[in-house]
Amino acid sequence: VILRYTMKYYEMHENAYQALKKQGYVSWDRVKDVKELFVHSINKLLEQSLKDFFFSYQNLSVLDLGTGTGTVALFLANLGFKVSGFDVSKTAIEMAKVNAEKLNLNADFLVKDLNLLEVVEHYDFIVDSSFLHCIVPQIERDQILSFVHQSLNEDGLFFVHTMIQSSDMTKMLQGNDYLVLEDDILWSTGNKSWDMDWQIVKNKKVFPHRRIKSLDKIEEEFSRTNFAIMKKEIKYNKGYPSTYSA
Repeated sequence: VILRYTMKYYEMHENAYQALKKQGYVSWDRVKDVKELFVHSINKLLEQSLKDFFFSYQNLSVLDLGTGTGTVALFLANLGFKVSGFDVSKTAIEMAKVNAEKLNLNADFLVKDLNLLEVVEHYDFIVDSSFLHCIVPQIERDQILSFVHQSLNEDGLFFVHTMIQSSDMTKMLQGNDYLVLEDDILWSTGNKSWDMDWQIVKNKKVFPHRRIKSLDKIEEEFSRTNFAIMKKEIKYNKGYPSTYSA
């Protein structure tokens, strides 16, 4: 039997991080000064919310899913949390470790495929660093949300920062020859050299890039996987998907 490895759709992030590293950036958002990581929009949202749920951050355990180069993980480490960060990209994790060293902060960064995680530890706080919309098949989303639920301590919290559909996404889609939105899935023409499980959608050779659900659908998803929404905020972006944090 001869088996051929087909690239998983989310592994394309490794190529992106390799390019960012080569260009001297320290994060996905093309930041070059490591100190600027702390002022990221996700960190600002966290800063506003954390004080409503925690009296102290010291020694509380945090898992940052889709940590990338540690933008959120290192912000939380700086506050006093005991932080672990997982990402599928080897290059991103290497960059996160360098960022931690430059900032003189401790965090445990590991290369992990989030679809293959098993519950081995429990955490006071788990963070979605804009990764959930990168998980497309519903079965994989359910597996990850189940992992999160089982990995939280009894009073643990899950912070989500993800894309949802807006009524106007024309700037992203109209005149854009490489993106197609159909059935909540954002398809991309991608890099032809990737050994993907390519599909044909609207006469284009594409791979599943993002899952962008409506507000109702994503909140139904959280309810179905046994989460209760305690606080939420929606940022509407005209012409693009909106940003949902909860």
